[in-house]
Amino acid sequence: MTRLSVTQREAVRDIVAICRLDLDSRTLRGRLAERLRRAVPMDAYCFSTIDPWTLLRIDVVSDAIPATGVAPAVFNEYLVEDFGKFADLARSRRTVAILSQSTGGDLAASHRFRSVLSLIEARHEMRAVFVADGRCWGSVSMFRGGGRADFTDSEADLFQAISAPVAVALRAAACRRDAAVGVSGDPGGPGVLILDGDGGTLAANETARRNLEELPPFRIAVHEVAAAARAGDGSRAHARVRTRTGRWLSLWGSPLDGGDAADVSVVIQEAPASEISQLLMLAYALTPRERDVLQRVIAGMPSAGIATDLSISTSTVRDHLKSIFAKVGVRSRGQLVSHILDEHYLPSIVP
Repeated sequence: MTRLSVTQREAVRDIVAICRLDLDSRTLRGRLAERLRRAVPMDAYCFSTIDPWTLLRIDVVSDAIPATGVAPAVFNEYLVEDFGKFADLARSRRTVAILSQSTGGDLAASHRFRSVLSLIEARHEMRAVFVADGRCWGSVSMFRGGGRADFTDSEADLFQAISAPVAVALRAAACRRDAAVGVSGDPGGPGVLILDGDGGTLAANETARRNLEELPPFRIAVHEVAAAARAGDGSRAHARVRTRTGRWLSLWGSPLDGGDAADVSVVIQEAPASEISQLLMLAYALTPRERDVLQRVIAGMPSAGIATDLSISTSTVRDHLKSIFAKVGVRSRGQLVSHILDEHYLPSIVP
């Protein structure tokens, strides 16, 4: 890693300061992109949140990226071999990749260069992921046209330096309560979509259509789970996404028997409490033992029962609870359960 310049160090300080603000995810990403553009000029960008388990993108904030570019970008990410995939970056120590370097200068060797960058008249690409405690919470792709110079190692180092603080901020934003209280579950049962190979809708039930209206712009989570299903990676064809009204939805993609091999189904339904509580435990940066304690608190177990179940002392349970209270921002077990369940619109599982 090269040494950051004075200007870049100022950018890092500003970005860390933005990350410490209590902002919702889309506002946070917009503010970060605005500041980053001053340090790393770009003609277009796509700033996504990522499901930390499956590494699928679930929401996008972008500029100068047409809606027609979503399907080709998703196809590239999951269905063809290429350089600098987000999942590969998330699993590596180097969280940034410049396309020209990854291809050894042979840009035409990249399917993404041929199929995606051409759509926005871009020649240069740099992409980065944001990782904290071994989990990826977001990604960004940046593009420049042929009239500009390529991205540099120094600019890549800047993104390497902010990977963890941005990931922590995105993680915190994942558990914000931003929607109105009282949003109820959809009484119509699961939503079902049938998509063709280009991402077009062949069929949809009424519940699916209602859920689609609530998803963030571009509805990238739908395209991501569909692409993972087409790629035959069933374990990753799953994402959890927060709607614009505050509901948590769970999306599952699966290939269809018969018909066109590229056709897939996507089931959209209310996310179960177990899924969202696990996500929130990651978002609050709870330790594995704190997660064990919280799961038992949500299940209604008293401290003595938790101590017995985990083979630890009651005083240790109390210490874990104090730490959990501090991280979540509550003062009692009752407030903790209410915050984790009620404030995230999960069905109550305690009396």
